[in-house]
Amino acid sequence: MSEPTKGAARPATRRDEQREASRRGLLKAAVEILAEEGYRSLTVKKVGDRAGVSRGMVNYHFTSKAGLVEAVVADIRGTFIDVLRARPGYARMSGLEAVLAKLDQFFARLAEPGPGLRARALLVLLVEAVGSADGVKDVMAEHLSLVRTGVEEDIRRGIADGSIRPDLDTVAQAFLVESVARGVLLQYQLDSARTRLADIARAAHETLLLGLTATRGEG
Repeated sequence: MSEPTKGAARPATRRDEQREASRRGLLKAAVEILAEEGYRSLTVKKVGDRAGVSRGMVNYHFTSKAGLVEAVVADIRGTFIDVLRARPGYARMSGLEAVLAKLDQFFARLAEPGPGLRARALLVLLVEAVGSADGVKDVMAEHLSLVRTGVEEDIRRGIADGSIRPDLDTVAQAFLVESVARGVLLQYQLDSARTRLADIARAAHETLLLGLTATRGEG
């Protein structure tokens, strides 16, 4: 099935740039409020106040609080993917290398101030989703599903290119990788002073590498 022909992109205008800057400012404000004060403090008015715009701009860009949350989650995921794809040689990585690169990047960015703030905001939303009745659960379930699907695709590619052993349960393995990441995220946010992130990152990398490549019977 062919894709529709796309016309030439319209050059961005000053107004377009201002709208995008406003949108980015609102996303940043929402992440900060989530990370610092929690989900209950995330209101349309508070986000607008922190970003220095009217609450009407929040509704203009995102329609509602639910739309804002969905945009925050999509932006966090999109930023992670963009940084990953910008890594030298990423497009030529084997399936195994791609899975390990995702895990390594997760740990590397978790400890950085900006990305770490986004990670905390994501954790707040994950915790909120457990008992949520306002749509957050669906948003976060979809987010986790998309993340796992990406890992599944890498594992399948690794099996096809021979870098990952062929007897693995792809879905279960992707679920396990995602669960390790979220478990570390929770413990790091609760007790960062005693979480030896570099050592845990190294252990996770080595364990995943062994799990994806060792044949049955190897000890």
